[in-house]
Amino acid sequence: MTGDRLDEIKNLLEDIKGILLLTNQDQLSEMKKRLLKPGSVENQVYELCDGTNTSRDIATKIQKTPENVGTVIISLRRKGLIRTVDRDGKKFHEQLF
Repeated sequence: MTGDRLDEIKNLLEDIKGILLLTNQDQLSEMKKRLLKPGSVENQVYELCDGTNTSRDIATKIQKTPENVGTVIISLRRKGLIRTVDRDGKKFHEQLF
């Protein structure tokens, strides 16, 4: 019973998040432009944070060291742009908006 209730709350929060993202899309886009310079390593890493890539995957794709990518990921998390989730013992990175 508790698990069902938590799933309901999670779904409700996801719906609210979707509405907030939709209604604030212009402001969020402007903020991303200020925080992520086009063509920068930070922007490249951000674009690959789609929930399917680990730090090592991202490093391979942009031909940077895992340490360099790890530093960028920490920066993106601090800026509130991405989060890291554990799935099957691996850490994947995904954009928050």
